[in-house]
Amino acid sequence: MRSLEEKMATIKEVYELLKKKKASGEKIGILGQSFIEMFEEEKEISNTKEVHVSFIKHKDKNNK
Repeated sequence: MRSLEEKMATIKEVYELLKKKKASGEKIGILGQSFIEMFEEEKEISNTKEVHVSFIKHKDKNNK
């Protein structure tokens, strides 16, 4: 049974790991290669853009 502290990888993280392994000459197998191709194809036809947003609320002296 897995502990709650284990982190699940995102699809993008798996893609980046497979690309690094492939670039270093490590064999990633047919499934890994298929995953890379699928991710890159989806990335090309996607009409969405990844953005990162942070929200900072300013507290004034009257609103604590």
